Amino acid sequence: MESTLGRYSLRGEIGRGAMSVIHRGYDPRLKREIALKTLRDEFIDDKGYRSRFLTEARAAGTLSHPAIVTIFDIGIADGTPFIAMELLEGPTLATFVERNGPLPSRMVLRIAMQLADALDYAHRRGVVHRDIKPENVSVLNEGGNVKLMDFGIARLRKERDCRSSTMVAGTPSYMSPEQLKRTRVDGRADLYALGVLLYWMLSGRRPFEHEDINELIKLIVSGDLRPLRPINPATPDALVELVLTLLARDPADRFQTGRELFVELERIDAELAERERSWTGRRIIPIRLRWAAVMGLIVTLTVALGLGFVYQRQNEAMNSLAFDYGLTISGMLAGETAEDLLLQDYVAVQVLVDEIARTSEVVHLSVSDQRGRVVAANEPALIGELRPAFGESAVLLERDAQVVRRVDGASGQPILVFESPVLFQHHELGLLRVGLSTDALVAANKTTLSALVAVLLVTLVAVIVGSYVLGRRFAQPIELLRGALIQISRGSYETRIRARRNDEFERVFAAYNAMADSLEARSLSARSDALLPPDETIMEGTVDVTEIADSIDQTEQNVVPLLKASARGRRADV
Repeated sequence: MESTLGRYSLRGEIGRGAMSVIHRGYDPRLKREIALKTLRDEFIDDKGYRSRFLTEARAAGTLSHPAIVTIFDIGIADGTPFIAMELLEGPTLATFVERNGPLPSRMVLRIAMQLADALDYAHRRGVVHRDIKPENVSVLNEGGNVKLMDFGIARLRKERDCRSSTMVAGTPSYMSPEQLKRTRVDGRADLYALGVLLYWMLSGRRPFEHEDINELIKLIVSGDLRPLRPINPATPDALVELVLTLLARDPADRFQTGRELFVELERIDAELAERERSWTGRRIIPIRLRWAAVMGLIVTLTVALGLGFVYQRQNEAMNSLAFDYGLTISGMLAGETAEDLLLQDYVAVQVLVDEIARTSEVVHLSVSDQRGRVVAANEPALIGELRPAFGESAVLLERDAQVVRRVDGASGQPILVFESPVLFQHHELGLLRVGLSTDALVAANKTTLSALVAVLLVTLVAVIVGSYVLGRRFAQPIELLRGALIQISRGSYETRIRARRNDEFERVFAAYNAMADSLEARSLSARSDALLPPDETIMEGTVDVTEIADSIDQTEQNVVPLLKASARGRRADV
């Protein structure tokens, strides 16, 4: 049978602190689940505890902010003071970090901005929390949305001056020097505590740590701050400097308001986001372009080498045909002129030369006698002159007694000169030279080269276009997976990839969906655990400042004694 407290049904205890108990409750009037916080039985009649308990209600009840737990109702039922508040399903920040490890810089900034905005809102309404720590921050989801809770030691500044208290309330590791000195405390003490929290989130430890409470207080009040060394090497330097500013011993050297802190956090986050975007733009080469370029280069080299080999063999074959043709013609003409040259019938030799010279390919034709004097030629100026001598470097081919030379013609164009001896019964009577134009051969080579280049270009274009299209099709599922992973990183664990494929990406998508199922189940499980901030030992609790004067006075004259003998027998409010 369910028990009740006033109009609320109590559905089990969620957690228990040093001075309070939190129950899961139900409001039948509004038909919603709530969290009910009550004093523990042993403290119900204690006026001091009742006063502190109701202080939380008055402080938090005046606040309405997305990052601050909402108070629905305050009252006393059956002699028991209670606070009806929003039921937070998520873990505390301490549990969240322990479970997930060091958080990315962007998430640290996101959490810090929410808390800075919440504190600015509270401070402008005269409320100082005074106990900012990971256990008092509830994480609502994996995306890093948080709410500040447990205003159990918060005070309205207008209620009374902080210096009038004989108790220093809070968690020493997160307390500001002015809190420990019992000087006037304002919102900058909360900003100091937020700096300790950020220091812990970035490095995994607090700026001041010591097993002995007295030594811990000395360190906070006058000790040297140890360097902040973030676990994540990509942590922006500006964020590190911001944390060190928050931890300044003099409140005047810190950020003065939560709004000022929020603006700086927002600036760092914007710079980090821009850096990530610009990094992506500089470094990423789309796979469709990479594939097209690589395949184009491979095909160009391969086809160019192949076509170069083909062109070389084709050129050699055409030259061989030209040589055979020229040597055959020169040999036949040498045989035709042998008898006339023997009879010294130079007119008949000239007639034969003129007839053959009408062929367009023949640009030079001459016959010389044994003395080397030209007796017939297609160029009259050569007749009667000694035949020109060619250097050995011009020789392209020697076959038996025939020689092929490459020489420059009158117009500067190279010609092939074929030399054949004029023989009669194995006696050499003279020499016949036939010069053939290379224009046709060059034109044929150019045509062949143009055809090969065209084949290369067509092949290259086909390969590049094909590689680009294939790379684009390959990039589509990658972009689909990337978009889904971005949604996961933002806490949208319900995101699934519905595309179906018949290749390896089907397995990748299935693995992603399985991961998303696991993360969503984990998130739902975390939300189902309504976690109460754990009890603090006396070292992290409310302490009496009247019994440790000697140790504190030796550290700094402004430090008023606190936290020793009576602290051993008491525990802090959660």
